[in-house]
Amino acid sequence: MKKLSVLFLLFFGACQPEKEKLFTVIPATESGISFQNTVVENDSFNLIDYYYVYNGGGVAVGDINNDGLTDVYFTGNQVADKLYLNKGVDEKSAFKFEDISEKTGIKKGGWSTGVTMADVNGDGLLDIYVCKSGNYPSSQRANQLYINHSSGRKISFVESAKEYGLADTTFSNQAAFFDFDKDNDLDLFLITSTNSTRNPNALVAPITDGSGLSADKLFQNNGNGTFTDISRKAGILHDGMSLGLSIADVNEDGWEDIFVGNDFLSNDLLYINNHDGTFTESAKESFGHHSQFSMGTDVADINNDGKFDIMSVDMLPADNEQRKKMAGPANYVQYEQSLALGYHPQFMRNMLHLNVGKTPDGKVHFSEIGQLAGVHSTDWSWSPLFADFDNDGNKDLFISNGYLRDITDLDFVSYNAEMAQASTSKKEIDDLMKKGALKMNTLKKVNYLFRNNEDLTFKDISNEAFGDLPSLSNGAAYADFDNDGDLDLVVNNINQEAFLLKNNTQSKAFLKVKLQGTAQNTFGLGSDVTLFQEGKLQKIHQTVTRGFQSSSDFLIHFGLGKNSKIDSLQILWSDGKSQTIKNVKSNQTLLVDYKNAKLQTVTKPNPSRIFRDESHILKDYVHQEEPYMDYNQETLLMHKLSQQGSKMTTGDVNGDGLEDFFVGGSYLHEGKFFIQKPNGKFQQTILTKGNQEKNEEDVGVLLFDADNDKDLDLYIVSGSNEYFDGSEYYQDRLYFNDGKGNFTLTKNHLPNISHSGSCVVATDFDHDGDLDLFRGGRLTPLQYPKAGESYLLRNEGGYFSDVTESFAPNLRTVGMVTSAVWADIDHDSWEDLIVVGECMPITLFQNKQGKLVATNTFPASNGLWNCIKAADFDKDGDIDFVVGNLGTNNRYQFSSTEPLTIYGADYDNNGRWDAIPSYFLKGVEYPIPSRDELVRQIPSFKAKFNTYELYAKATMKDVLSEEQRKAATITKVFLQESFYLENLGNNNFKFKALPNVAQWSVCQDILIEDLNADGNLDMILVGNDYGVEPVAGRYDASYGTVLKGNGKGNFEVLDLEKTGFFVDGDCKSIISIRNSAGKKSVIVSRNVATLKVLVLERGF
Repeated sequence: MKKLSVLFLLFFGACQPEKEKLFTVIPATESGISFQNTVVENDSFNLIDYYYVYNGGGVAVGDINNDGLTDVYFTGNQVADKLYLNKGVDEKSAFKFEDISEKTGIKKGGWSTGVTMADVNGDGLLDIYVCKSGNYPSSQRANQLYINHSSGRKISFVESAKEYGLADTTFSNQAAFFDFDKDNDLDLFLITSTNSTRNPNALVAPITDGSGLSADKLFQNNGNGTFTDISRKAGILHDGMSLGLSIADVNEDGWEDIFVGNDFLSNDLLYINNHDGTFTESAKESFGHHSQFSMGTDVADINNDGKFDIMSVDMLPADNEQRKKMAGPANYVQYEQSLALGYHPQFMRNMLHLNVGKTPDGKVHFSEIGQLAGVHSTDWSWSPLFADFDNDGNKDLFISNGYLRDITDLDFVSYNAEMAQASTSKKEIDDLMKKGALKMNTLKKVNYLFRNNEDLTFKDISNEAFGDLPSLSNGAAYADFDNDGDLDLVVNNINQEAFLLKNNTQSKAFLKVKLQGTAQNTFGLGSDVTLFQEGKLQKIHQTVTRGFQSSSDFLIHFGLGKNSKIDSLQILWSDGKSQTIKNVKSNQTLLVDYKNAKLQTVTKPNPSRIFRDESHILKDYVHQEEPYMDYNQETLLMHKLSQQGSKMTTGDVNGDGLEDFFVGGSYLHEGKFFIQKPNGKFQQTILTKGNQEKNEEDVGVLLFDADNDKDLDLYIVSGSNEYFDGSEYYQDRLYFNDGKGNFTLTKNHLPNISHSGSCVVATDFDHDGDLDLFRGGRLTPLQYPKAGESYLLRNEGGYFSDVTESFAPNLRTVGMVTSAVWADIDHDSWEDLIVVGECMPITLFQNKQGKLVATNTFPASNGLWNCIKAADFDKDGDIDFVVGNLGTNNRYQFSSTEPLTIYGADYDNNGRWDAIPSYFLKGVEYPIPSRDELVRQIPSFKAKFNTYELYAKATMKDVLSEEQRKAATITKVFLQESFYLENLGNNNFKFKALPNVAQWSVCQDILIEDLNADGNLDMILVGNDYGVEPVAGRYDASYGTVLKGNGKGNFEVLDLEKTGFFVDGDCKSIISIRNSAGKKSVIVSRNVATLKVLVLERGF
């Protein structure tokens, strides 16, 4: 009987229908859409003569005849464009479209790229603007404007670009209609590229005066049916290979701004509207970095906070094999050269720029969180589209991808380079490349769909959305083609029929909004529509140019989830008028008419921020760092170890009752005292070593009373990895204070120290009445990640002796220490020592009456820790901790089950230590370095992996033999997050990840204070790390995180616009001081930058 039951279950399970996909492909035989963008390489169109030959076409959707059904226009490269009329659904609910291209006046010929729809002439009918490009003479590259002359059932278009002044003949990729000057008619922004520059990645200075061959263009509507190019006059001056275009009011000033995604070396651009007919390019001020090869873009409010975020897509593969086949050497020198020329930091991956609001000086700021969100690697990507595809009230993300020839394959690149050296002419080289390209693999992938998790992360649901549907997809657009309340998709493919994808979402409410705008902006472009529902909001900007070379529907779509109740709908029209509609029913298309809007004068109060930026008082100080290239010595490092300063310490050094502070120096640059004066200003004093040259890097500083004379002396830790282990320049320094703020370098007061250090903390660990020291060992130079040498220094009348072996033998090589704190954890009145560091666990040394004993209090807590601070956050009488880590917005995404691992050994027996890092990708452990990086460090591996493809398929088990793995020093890292460690008593701690915003970047230092005098401890986190190898890209998403404590161990994030606390840059240290009036200031030091000073103005 049991066997029969099993057989029944197997049979029954096998007979179950496959779960319906979120999207179903409607075949051409049913829909009538048979368009295929066929691309055939020939003598004129190939990667040599036209390097955008594989970029594909676009698609625009809109209701061209006002029958309530959304129609579709496809652009073709070597095939004719096609216009399809939506005929509705038949009795089987199948989509039906009719090809009306020829009979409606759509012309053939030319290489079409982007397409957008808009009512250009204000007659209530959608017109169509088509961009042209290709390896043709300019006469065949004139853009086309199809003016809609439809009447009744007769649909017709007349090409009128020349008459309107829009027959531009540059290499155009896409356009967007918008009302940039608020005169209630539609202007045009056009993005372009060029086919004249043969090496667009050449390191030459950016062109910013409007003279570039691929400068974008702004056409102003003259109000009489013509347009005028006003690009230079309006400040549209930057050259770039533009592929992405998005329009939105990103700084919430009521005026539309422009984001342009640029391919190759060109910077992405953010043109901020100045309200006077001009724009200011502000990308460098607003973004920390951007995509290296930006393609399509989109703008949307992804977290429903009312601010518009920006997405750009690139070409980072999702799987290891493809990454390794295309990843060349990480050239840090070239990266720094590009920065010096004026290019922004850019890295090859998708970027999700989260809008965090305005800085105190009024500039919009974005934090890039693509890796945290899980949307950074989607292969050779084209069209990102944010929309609520499952009607749950959150915007999901679709990304099309694919490329006809894998021209980045490094075996192909290497082979062609070798052949080129043997060739005698450019023609031979070009012919070789053309023939070789035809043999290249096709990058045919399934398009991506990510479901919004409501916590700034997305889940990849591509398989359940599309199934096995590989394609070479480019342009894409969304619309509700069958009017069933969910958003369908249409996708333009190369050498494959276009996809018409029916959305199968059921049982969720929706609202569609149709805007009836002004006489010359009939569809309300530029308006913001905000839906309020049970304390939550959704905001959508009325713009249709989205993704890549495409435009989506004009109907604004809101998913409502299972709650169909809508509190209100607010419409802010592009000219500033507004209206609010209440008691809106769901599951309908709501017509909103501009005629009912009113101009309401809203005076926004000046925000009363918690902090006021007073950095100007110290503007003449800039931390300096002499160039040093870590990667020339240790190729496989994941980040630089030489870029650790500057660090600060605070105290009253001259006995005048005012707090002063000291900032450590670097090689060739002395540290400085900042002596506070009664007026709140600071006098800078250089700390000198007499006539000696400054060779040390100051990586840790401490003001403390070393000699028990009631004044503060200064201890400076020497560190970095710029010298060999054993160097005299790792000797720490102790300066005695004469009580008046004059410091003298002591001799023979410290033991001989010749190992790189990191930090120093003081306490009377042996209860003899003076302050002793723990001095952390940061690293062993050229042997990453080997531990540094740490020291327990006992104070003997102002002289310090190394007592590590006697009193804390396990402390010497505890790890790559970065930070430590003394705290009495067990209430025995003897302060214990807690040490953290890179690639090491949080380690507690319990003080047993002067003996420091290592414990296992924090098992499996290995992290990339940068700092630790102690305080009683929950007011239960014991000491809790907060620890700063890498954060979750990183390339490696490691965990306890899939750790970041480093295998260290001398693999080729050349006397040089090699450290190979690895990570897990889709459950398999792979080496992190590219083949070129690995071979540069360990030349013997070149024979083992003689092709890029062979290395691309290699797991860590293939890279290192079992014997090599056994002989290696293996270091594992499990934890990414920065944590609050709640003390539960009896050496038990509960790990609580700090709020999401605290995980956006590296946390370098933490300030703990009761900032608002409510009796509860708050904290401010600062961080970032700019010294990261360029494949991973620098960490720069932090701008300072203010967390309000509730006295129970919970913390609330205070946003930027409330706090006014904005500290970007490569932050290293944070302190607070009070002035003579008792007002508190927070000071932040940054590597190779000025100090930031923020005065605490009020509580919160």
